[in-house]
Amino acid sequence: MNDQQRPTRIHKSPEQRRREVLEAAAAVFSEVGFRCTEMDRIAERAGAGKGTVYRCFQGKEALFMATVEKALEDLTCYVNDVVDPLEDPLEQLRMGIHRYLEFFEQNPETVELFIQERAEFPRNGKPLYFVYQESHREKWRQRFETLIEQGRMRSDMSPALAQEVFSDLLYGAVFSQRLAGDRESRSRKADEIVDLLFRGILRPDSHSG
Repeated sequence: MNDQQRPTRIHKSPEQRRREVLEAAAAVFSEVGFRCTEMDRIAERAGAGKGTVYRCFQGKEALFMATVEKALEDLTCYVNDVVDPLEDPLEQLRMGIHRYLEFFEQNPETVELFIQERAEFPRNGKPLYFVYQESHREKWRQRFETLIEQGRMRSDMSPALAQEVFSDLLYGAVFSQRLAGDRESRSRKADEIVDLLFRGILRPDSHSG
């Protein structure tokens, strides 16, 4: 084979290779599970050699945890890139809900990764999702506090509890949609979900008890 017939070798940066390996790993782990995943399969999916995968990650567990962490970083960026430039806290919450639901619908394998992390690595303690959630909790709580200060939210409502309940309901929504398999798109129902969370289920003129 002469030089003109040789295939052109594409040189990629270590960061690009690492990103491709993580994307391939997310797909494979989601498809066959952590225990059945082989590094050869991930390397093949990424279009890289097995040695390249091991140069990026020490082993399968390290790769899996890095894959979960990347998914969380992607989720955070997907939400914050749109929400943070907004000034109105109510609009920040509304768009945050929209973007959160959209992310999981576009990346359904992320739910599978969360399930596998808890099942395969209970010894690691708190799942990474909740570690990330805690690191951003203060920002979202402050948005509820601002709504109270502006007189737009009930003053007898705990901002911390409101933030926690909103978060738990959305987390449960993406899990139930993924696991049930036949649920209507949550992202396409985002406006109705926002209305339900903001206004509740009771008529304004209703009375308890």
